[in-house]
Amino acid sequence: MYIIVVGAGSVGESLVKITTERGHNVVIVDKDEAKCNEIAEKYDIMAICGDSTIKSILEDAGARRADALAATTKDDAVNLLTILVGKELKIQSLVSLVSQPEHALMFRRIGANVMENPSSAVAEYLYRVLQRPSIRDFMSIGGGEAEIFEIVVTDRAFVVGKTLDSLRLAQKDALIVAIARDDGIIIPRGDTVIKEGDRVTVFVLAKRIEETTRLFTG
Repeated sequence: MYIIVVGAGSVGESLVKITTERGHNVVIVDKDEAKCNEIAEKYDIMAICGDSTIKSILEDAGARRADALAATTKDDAVNLLTILVGKELKIQSLVSLVSQPEHALMFRRIGANVMENPSSAVAEYLYRVLQRPSIRDFMSIGGGEAEIFEIVVTDRAFVVGKTLDSLRLAQKDALIVAIARDDGIIIPRGDTVIKEGDRVTVFVLAKRIEETTRLFTG
């Protein structure tokens, strides 16, 4: 893919790192020439110093042939205008950070995928880990109505040695999506037996999270 990353801050640089490591062609755009040059040299990519809300700047960055544009600045207005210009230039995949949650709808209305304030997301993650240290990763779904998370099965867990059919998790508003065991992934079936140390990915309604967590941790 040919990707334009707007914003040379920590999020923008992290995105550049990930995309270049995975073999994509990346261009960084930012008003800060020193930061642009630093990232360009560090990751061996092209940098455009300028205002991303100006059409000609994105054209200089190769927008006419770009597959995707990610607006990662901390300014929602800049990100919104950048996405609008990207849409005018017919870039297919448009993604933006949104600092103020109330602005998210505007971005979605113009066809952008939205990642709300990453600082808030990190804080939410830390809070969940403080609450439930056995949970490794989680993702909130439907505005908090449900979650998908990975949890490690302890030796005290009720589920150890039991098959999925016998657990009847669906009746508890929960489903096991996958099981990581040793170095492999198991697609769960009715006769799959849960073992101590399994890393189980669970989908569960919010009202059942505590109850479900106890099943896997004891």
